[in-house]
Amino acid sequence: MALAHARPGTPPFEQWIPLARQVVRTSLNLGWKDVFEIYTYVPTIPLAEALALEARRAGSDTHLTLMTDDLWFTSMHELSTKWLSAPSPAEYALNETATAGIYLGGPADARRMRDIPAEKFDANATGGMRQDEPARRRKARSVDLPIGRVTPERAAAYGLDYGKWYRSYHAALAVDLKTIQKRGVALAKKLATHRKVRITGDGGTDLRFVVKTLPPAIDDGIISPADVRRGFVGTTLPAGKLEGAMVPDSVNGEVHAKDPIFFAGRTIVRPWFVVKRGRIVAWGADAHEDRFNEALKWSKVTRAKLGWFTIGLNPVAEAVMLDNAIVKDDVGVGLGPHPQLERRAADPMVSFYLTLGPVHVDLKA
Repeated sequence: MALAHARPGTPPFEQWIPLARQVVRTSLNLGWKDVFEIYTYVPTIPLAEALALEARRAGSDTHLTLMTDDLWFTSMHELSTKWLSAPSPAEYALNETATAGIYLGGPADARRMRDIPAEKFDANATGGMRQDEPARRRKARSVDLPIGRVTPERAAAYGLDYGKWYRSYHAALAVDLKTIQKRGVALAKKLATHRKVRITGDGGTDLRFVVKTLPPAIDDGIISPADVRRGFVGTTLPAGKLEGAMVPDSVNGEVHAKDPIFFAGRTIVRPWFVVKRGRIVAWGADAHEDRFNEALKWSKVTRAKLGWFTIGLNPVAEAVMLDNAIVKDDVGVGLGPHPQLERRAADPMVSFYLTLGPVHVDLKA
């Protein structure tokens, strides 16, 4: 969705109205009975204002939650893990009321994360999952639109080319959602009869698995009534990936990812791992292997098996971004049961996922 050109003298939020209208009317289909929570940082306030205005025009109530970089970083440094791991009563109450929500991303400068202890990140993630429990239980719809993370500071922290990232992100955001939906439906139909998958790529990736008969989810940026009936109440923008469930014991091989992992202000370069019957039995990375180790152990790698995968569908997104999951033919794999496809079996604490980079996907019956 392209930005509108702001007219001289108009409020800054005016340029975001087309995107806000798409989110409110197409992605979430908000109406009179909806309560819409918008989580923003300072740089994305104009977009948050546009979203709130469009939601109100659709008859919905709105609530804006504002976080700032300095408050977030100071809290992470000064507050105890006990405080961070406790659910916020205010956010918990909002999640018992809101029927839909959107996250706009932040903070801007990931370099400030580098000296925060790993246990603080773990505690903060635990607190967030606990306070979001009512939203998961009530199946509140949500859009992840982390545009506030597309900043020069984050690019510098992770070694990204900001110009390429910005252009790719906004180009991907402008792709028609119906086009992505059509691509996803065609791939889902093929996977229904071609369930044996082999992923190969440069650097030694050779991973094989069998797709479960469970119909995959298509993350096309639209939460349709049919999606809601199946429990698929979350989507991302920019959009464009298919998410499917694996037979865990069928997953075998090696992964040598070209895509880095961006974690806690560091770039984990060329992560690799070996999989036997779904379990990751060995792993490493060319740089910041310690952070890779932390991420896997927090996600219970010794107990959890690989259980789901993604295939990118967006025809214009390039593998130059913070999250390359939507890039066409970029494949991702995740630990544990899929959080929406198999939500009754999923463990929120098992959240490790990475993309491999554009690879060759071979499907057989």
